[in-house]
Amino acid sequence: MTYGELLKKLILFTNTKIMIIANEIGYDISYISKWCNKGILPTSRTISVINKKLAKIFTNEILVQDRLDDFFFSFSALIKKPTENTTDDIASFLAQEIEAVLDLHYRNSSMQDQLIQQTQQPQTQNNLFYHTHVLEKIIQKINQFILQATEDVIVLWTMDICKLLEHINTLEPIANNPHIHVKFYIALDLEEFSKNSSNYTKQLYMLLNKNSTVFFNFYDGKNFAQSNTIIVKDAFASIVSIEETGHFNFAVNITNQNDVRTIYTFFYQKFKTQNMLIRSCTSKEMKLSYRTEFYSRTKFHFFNVYGFEFLLAPKTIDNIIETAKEQYTSDEIGGIIRSLQITWEEIFENREIRFFLIISSILEYLTKGEIYYTDVCYRLTIEERLEHLKNIIEVAKKNSKIKFTILDEDIFKAGFIPRISVFANDKKVFLKNYTAYQTGCGPNLYIVQNKELIKSINNFAKMILDNPVLFHEYSADDLEKVLEEYGTMIYRMMHMNI
Repeated sequence: MTYGELLKKLILFTNTKIMIIANEIGYDISYISKWCNKGILPTSRTISVINKKLAKIFTNEILVQDRLDDFFFSFSALIKKPTENTTDDIASFLAQEIEAVLDLHYRNSSMQDQLIQQTQQPQTQNNLFYHTHVLEKIIQKINQFILQATEDVIVLWTMDICKLLEHINTLEPIANNPHIHVKFYIALDLEEFSKNSSNYTKQLYMLLNKNSTVFFNFYDGKNFAQSNTIIVKDAFASIVSIEETGHFNFAVNITNQNDVRTIYTFFYQKFKTQNMLIRSCTSKEMKLSYRTEFYSRTKFHFFNVYGFEFLLAPKTIDNIIETAKEQYTSDEIGGIIRSLQITWEEIFENREIRFFLIISSILEYLTKGEIYYTDVCYRLTIEERLEHLKNIIEVAKKNSKIKFTILDEDIFKAGFIPRISVFANDKKVFLKNYTAYQTGCGPNLYIVQNKELIKSINNFAKMILDNPVLFHEYSADDLEKVLEEYGTMIYRMMHMNI
């Protein structure tokens, strides 16, 4: 029996919900599913703590359900039932035995994995799969390495990403390992991108959303033509045969560490000499000067997917600054907020601003009141939310160039939930990744540095506005009518989460 099979058997026997296990041990549900069903193992660095917590969970369930005799019968081959008077603390005994058997099966499974790796060809392996199955196998291999990694993982992706986006977005997301950073350096062919910029813009956005814990950095791919290589630092390199359609024919996997190191060094240096198109970064890495320059323009498109941090009442801003002092030891964030608020007050007076919103995020905000104002997580009280709605209408009445566009959620794939906001003007674009703020994993921001990509993002907004089926537009007067008509319902929604 493998470690995963044992874990699955314990979960089924105790009827323990995976969500409970995930919360207790601090891992995502997808990790636990992969341990049980795909033969992927937790890292050796964390297994001791994981098994101890698992043993405690299962012991508690067995005793609460009064299934001690059933357990010893079902697991008699692994754990012997103690004789009478051999132990005074059955809970402690049971937890120790379950932990011990988990540890044993983990060691055995680890040894089997090592044996399989040793018996595989150590140098170059030809793995022939049909078309895009090759891509799926490579991503699975990358994911397995990420889950086992104890240091940051760097992946170099030299073939153009454009034609692959649609298929990649149908595959499993890149694995999330909360103990490390996963960084991708990816080539993007601008010429190919321009052929279908609207679709590729949408697919890129979906890629970033689906893999919100990964640091993606995109580079101009014109000097990577025909390279067709994917390299995972200190792991393997895959040289791929690709059709005109973007399908993979086959891959040659190189596992010799000297060869992998040589290939990695060559392409890493090459990436560093190319123009960066989109840069991932943490909020600390974004300079205040960037925000200042961003808001110096005259026309803006803001796609908000989490809360609504604009047009807040002045008293709420003061409360956010006080919250920032509690969340951070220095007053640096408070200074940024003050500076930003002055800038926003100025641009909201006379600039052309269009807010793109989706119903689900509006309802979530009205119910929970949660926003991220710069880096500060803040939950507005019901009174603050009501003041916010009034202030939005008041400011928008003074500036008729402020428009609110409610998008039809069908512009995305069914079941797709956007978690990244987009802030754009004609010269600059940046994206805000709320999952990273909430979990501490992944880039907080993406900065688009290429003018063609910036143009494409703004054109995507224009394309939506050219199709009235995709949106409903609201002016300040329209919002006021909505508030008058549905004020009681909105007020009740705000009380739902108390």
